[in-house]
Amino acid sequence: MSADPIKFSDPSAQGSAMDNSSSAPLLDSMHLKPSEMLKKDDSLYSSLIDEYLPPCILVNMQNDIIHTSGPANNYLSMPKGKISFNLFKMLPPQLSLVMNTALQRARKENAKVVFHNFNPEDGGKGPLLHITIQPFSMTNESGLMAIFMEEGVTTDPGGMDRGVNHRAGYQIRDLEKELQLFQTKSQAMIEELETANHSLLSANEELLHENKELQSSYEQLHTVNEELLNVNIELQRKNQELTELNNDMDNFLFSTKIGTLFLDTDMRIRRFTPSATKLFHLMNVDIGRPIHHITNQLKYQALHEDIKKVLSTSRTIEREIQSTGNRWYSMRILPYRTMENYIRGAVLTFVDITELKQAGKELEKLSYAIEQSPSMITIMDIHGNIEYVNPAFTKKTGHEIQDVLFRNVKDYLTENTASLSQVNEILNALQSGKEWSGDMKNRHKHEGEWYWESCSILPIKNRDGEIIHYLKMSEDITDHKKTEELLRKSEMLSAVGELAAGIAHEIRNPLTALKGFVQLMKAQGGNEKYISIMLSEFTRIEHIINELLLLSKPKIINFQPQNLLLILNDVLLLIDTQAIMNQVHIVTELEETLPLVNCVENQLKQVFINLLKNAIESMPGGGSIYVTMKRLDDQSISIQIRDEGCGIPMDKLQRLGEPFFTTKEKGTGLGMMVSFNIIEGHKGKMFITSEENKGTTISIILPSM
Repeated sequence: MSADPIKFSDPSAQGSAMDNSSSAPLLDSMHLKPSEMLKKDDSLYSSLIDEYLPPCILVNMQNDIIHTSGPANNYLSMPKGKISFNLFKMLPPQLSLVMNTALQRARKENAKVVFHNFNPEDGGKGPLLHITIQPFSMTNESGLMAIFMEEGVTTDPGGMDRGVNHRAGYQIRDLEKELQLFQTKSQAMIEELETANHSLLSANEELLHENKELQSSYEQLHTVNEELLNVNIELQRKNQELTELNNDMDNFLFSTKIGTLFLDTDMRIRRFTPSATKLFHLMNVDIGRPIHHITNQLKYQALHEDIKKVLSTSRTIEREIQSTGNRWYSMRILPYRTMENYIRGAVLTFVDITELKQAGKELEKLSYAIEQSPSMITIMDIHGNIEYVNPAFTKKTGHEIQDVLFRNVKDYLTENTASLSQVNEILNALQSGKEWSGDMKNRHKHEGEWYWESCSILPIKNRDGEIIHYLKMSEDITDHKKTEELLRKSEMLSAVGELAAGIAHEIRNPLTALKGFVQLMKAQGGNEKYISIMLSEFTRIEHIINELLLLSKPKIINFQPQNLLLILNDVLLLIDTQAIMNQVHIVTELEETLPLVNCVENQLKQVFINLLKNAIESMPGGGSIYVTMKRLDDQSISIQIRDEGCGIPMDKLQRLGEPFFTTKEKGTGLGMMVSFNIIEGHKGKMFITSEENKGTTISIILPSM
């Protein structure tokens, strides 16, 4: 193939031959924009390649055409059927064979391959082709091959035959090499197939053996499968139970509103309840994170240390902690135990006790008020059983808490209250749910003294108006009662004194005259029997007048230190004769060494005589009187006189000491009144206890020096 050379004319040689028509495009191109000039250059370049360069085809590793230039379409044609850009399908058969051989050599040797004087047409007609195949680049990493086809000049048949023979020789040698390579590969493949066949035979025997084993295993698996089906059914049932249990637990934890955290042994969060999010900033994505990575709203710095302590010691920790929102929580940290009693973490619970804490403070205030109240407070249930008493109650009554706790108020009042009618009134009020108030006289447990209390019993009701408890509040009014009694006695004594002075004055003058006439009659030899009776009665009247005068006269007392033992012995010696005459035996138990008493001797003798005579008169059939005197402490002496007489009823015992009140047929009541006044004048105390048909005990306590 030959091409005419491209000729360029010299612009200076043309001179004026260039006309305006040839110079116009050049002038126009000088005024184009850069982008338009670039497009113009690309067009000129493409035209130059297509018109003046030989045909060129660019193929990839799969022999697909990816680019053509020049009149390459003269040798290519579109194949029938499915569209394909494969080079061998688009070339004529003769040219395709040569091109295949050339491409294989070029790729194998990675060098240029040239075929000269090749006629692509049958019959040797047409121009000869010089075919050049070479890698697209020196490295040829992309595998692209460039094919250039240049037409040559037709030569004589001999030359053409030589070219054909030469070409055929190349093809024959290439084919022989390929055939030899194929035979070598085929032999190796046959040997590999034989080896594989032996292996397959061995494998087949093994497979037969394994097939028998698999058959046996299949039977076993079938049995196991049936067992697994049963196990699966059981697991499904267990799973259903576990699901229900899990739902129950979730609903339980949600309904309790108790913040709960479940941690593993590494203090990582395993689970939490919705209420826990109020204290810890938790989300579902936080499961598996360490607890110390989670912020909280607790004013509690030792949380992590306490969790570690529980995990290490397995001991529960309980604390009351406060949140930043000033709410209080009862926190418990306890170990998480499995069914096998293994520790697998810790459980934290938080119970909101803010309202309970506030109620506790209010109850604490009320408790302090009740505990420290000077009033005696008793709380009973609706059945009258005592549930609470305050310290003022135990102090005043002498009963310990355990003595009265859970006792019925009926039993307690019956044993310790003077008036049984008041007890019945209180019980009726409790049964009807009404209030009761009044003054009660009760007895001290240890000292035996009677004390007065102003009592109020009222029901305690709940918000629905139902009675849930009874409250008994009492105040000690003993001093007030004593003051009233002293005032009453003082007024009575004042009236008695005035009356006694008048009576004594009016009676003494005629009594003196009568007594003188009786003595005159006795001197004249009158009836001794009648005179003796009259003188005895006159003496008795004079004794009463002296007692009346004692009440009316101002009391000028001269106290002196005296030995109380000597005074009592004198009285006992004096009264002993009267006791023997009434078949009364006096038993004494007197302490020998006693301190002196600052007293009026005659007054104390009068008190002892009055008390001993009353004791003798209370036993008309005889009996014993027990007289004891002993030191109580360094500041007081106790004298006790106990008889075995008829005793004094309770209602009369309270009135002893009142003027003109007596339990004897011929008594005036002035003796006991005088005795009480004398003991009080000596800054002492006199107590009287009595039980009907058993006797009376009178106790006197006097201060010593």
